[in-house]
Amino acid sequence: MRIRKIVPALLAIALAGSLYACTAEDRPAPTEPSGTSKVRVGMSRDEWELSDKVLEDAVLGGLDRVLADFEVKSQVMVSKASDQYENNLDALAKENDLIISAGLKMAPMVLRIAMEYPDRKFLIIDGSAEAPNVRSVEFRENEGAYLMGIIAGSMTKTGRVGFIGGMELPVTRRYEAGFIAGVMSVNEEAGNLLVEGTMIKYSGSFTDSSKVRSLAGDLYSQGADIVMHAAGLSGEGLYEAAEDMGMLALGSERDEAAAYPERASVILASVVKDAGRYAYDSVKDVLEGSFTQGQVSSGIMEGGIRISDTIHPGLAADADLLDLLESAASEISEGTLAVPEDPDELEAIYPEEEDQP
Repeated sequence: MRIRKIVPALLAIALAGSLYACTAEDRPAPTEPSGTSKVRVGMSRDEWELSDKVLEDAVLGGLDRVLADFEVKSQVMVSKASDQYENNLDALAKENDLIISAGLKMAPMVLRIAMEYPDRKFLIIDGSAEAPNVRSVEFRENEGAYLMGIIAGSMTKTGRVGFIGGMELPVTRRYEAGFIAGVMSVNEEAGNLLVEGTMIKYSGSFTDSSKVRSLAGDLYSQGADIVMHAAGLSGEGLYEAAEDMGMLALGSERDEAAAYPERASVILASVVKDAGRYAYDSVKDVLEGSFTQGQVSSGIMEGGIRISDTIHPGLAADADLLDLLESAASEISEGTLAVPEDPDELEAIYPEEEDQP
């Protein structure tokens, strides 16, 4: 069900037909541009078992939009293992004007290659590399997760909710911190269990859906009736467990109910990260000669983070909860509500909670 946007959204870049349907290897080769543009764009992606393919597919969606709107040439190189990253980046830098990569793990290699090719421009999404020719984009996922926490804490009937992360990286910890803070804002009892770590699990992978399914089963068996994930493609395992046990779930990175329509009945909502927009904008800036280096932080205010268009009928019918979400989003956007970025910050916000009578 689609309702009013709870968070102001900017231009959607990803092309739904190609965003999740194919890998880099079977994507059709781009056609030669008909005009005179000589701008070339290269992207490094990987297919080893720990990669966050949802993020990379979103960036590729932005690249699809670029190819449709501008006369550019593109090149995508696939790494089968982490030791291929640097060589592929080097090869891309030899041939392209803008080199795009995604993920924190790419940052050290991007920095080294960018220093070797000062006349090239680099974009890294979900990572940071400080160099005169690098634009680094990171998202405030904690802001979207805070809204998911409000949903979970408000809709739980058991007083217990859970969280599953993939690899324990800064991005997943931002999701965790925001989710806990959101739950805590409306349901202190459920929030305390999360603060204590009782209802938190990490799978160690973004692609092992069977592991996530098992962890989700454990959380549901512990009494949770709503679980959020920040585990990439492996999050499908959460939805399978929710179906098996008659529970509910919350997603991340994209509109998960739209990505898994057959499992939409168990997905309350998702955090959407508009990574493709920044790939699109960066190519446009190169074409216009306005590309700038530096750190870019994107959250609710900038439109890089929002709630999914597709939400569960049970959530859509709760006008009071929707109003609460809209109010919280506005406060975050206006800067009057600061959301913790790391779970360790929660200990300062809720000190010695377990010792209170």
